[in-house]
Amino acid sequence: MNSKYLNVGSPSLRIPVEVVALLSALQLREPNSTCLKGLSDTEWSKLLAFCDLAHLTLALAQLPSEGFPVWVVERLNTNLIDNTRRFKRVKNTYKEAAEALSTAGVEHIAIKGFTQCPDYVEFPGLRMQSDLDLYCPVGMIEPARTALEAIGYKPAKGTAGKRTDHTSAMVRLGDWKWSGNHYDPEMPLSIELHFCFWNEPASLLSIPGVDNFWERRTTRNLEGISFSCLSHIDQLGYLTLHILRNVLSRDWVIHHVRELAFFLHTHTNDDVFWATWSETHDASMRSLEAIAFYYARNWFNCTLHQQVQKEIENIPPKQQQWLQRFVGSALEVMFHQNKDSVWLHSSLLQSFEDKRILFTRFFVPSSISSVTTPGMKVQNRRTRLPGRLHPYIQYFAYLVARCTSYSYVNLAAIVRGLSWRLRCRIEQERRA
Repeated sequence: MNSKYLNVGSPSLRIPVEVVALLSALQLREPNSTCLKGLSDTEWSKLLAFCDLAHLTLALAQLPSEGFPVWVVERLNTNLIDNTRRFKRVKNTYKEAAEALSTAGVEHIAIKGFTQCPDYVEFPGLRMQSDLDLYCPVGMIEPARTALEAIGYKPAKGTAGKRTDHTSAMVRLGDWKWSGNHYDPEMPLSIELHFCFWNEPASLLSIPGVDNFWERRTTRNLEGISFSCLSHIDQLGYLTLHILRNVLSRDWVIHHVRELAFFLHTHTNDDVFWATWSETHDASMRSLEAIAFYYARNWFNCTLHQQVQKEIENIPPKQQQWLQRFVGSALEVMFHQNKDSVWLHSSLLQSFEDKRILFTRFFVPSSISSVTTPGMKVQNRRTRLPGRLHPYIQYFAYLVARCTSYSYVNLAAIVRGLSWRLRCRIEQERRA
């Protein structure tokens, strides 16, 4: 591919050929769709399934489609039409929820979703949105939940954990049933109530200044709706920290990184924005944001303002060396488990106790799914194929596979991490 920063097609990265082709076509400088046009129907089917899960289908649909199979073009056009219609439901759902919260005296701001337009995604219809993310101060969470329950929403079980920054998703399904269409205009939206911008107890990492996001909130208008949201500066901060959080937790980040790359690319010459950003966010926060900038540049080859380039260059040496070696790990993790991020995470922590807790979380087995839990039936965002064997035989096979995989992934992470640490030490001694 054309990116000079990351050779996604390298054999050392275990990424399917169809995804390599997609990434090459999505480069913001020198995009190349040649490999996409050479995909077989089977590879296209795999790519479309991946894009639906990775929230990249609508980005794919914006590429020049000359040379794509007719059925692929038809499918992408249908997704665009459906998602444009779906935004009407998004607007109506938000208006209803916002009115209920306002009536209950609950202040909130909308985060993510349609608030990413137009800076990170040009039009709302070009962004997939399956839920509403609303932030409320901690003291307003219970009144907010009560207000939403009053209009028919109910908490869904198993949609929030100890390390999430939101309460259980609230749903109101009615008579709707899943038909396999991720862009179904009739699909209801769930609502997630966020109680923090950065979960310090979960991440073990303190980021002074994030609480000021709430104080700097603003009001915007988009496509006929008025809403409170983060300031332009803090919206960038929240997105970059969200990318960092997902990298550290080994969650999928690719569509967030793509949106960030679009923002960086289209704001390369915005001197006023970057001057204000550097004045508003202190050096410690900017250093963490720069990690996300590094991903955007290396994955999607976007142009950068000189201030952004400076922040990337100022990333501490240990994290720089980790990024140089493992920037592709967050792509690999979508297809093959790895725990490379634990070493980046540990390099960000100061106390020995926090590092001990972190390594315990990563390398000591946690609870194992029971026979009927979703964890036993879902892997890597995909539903496991139903088997004909007795459920307990399937469960035994699951346990064996999980233990084997767990041991291999742990060993690989330790070996790769120690190798990285050794290189860091050698480089440090060389500079000395």
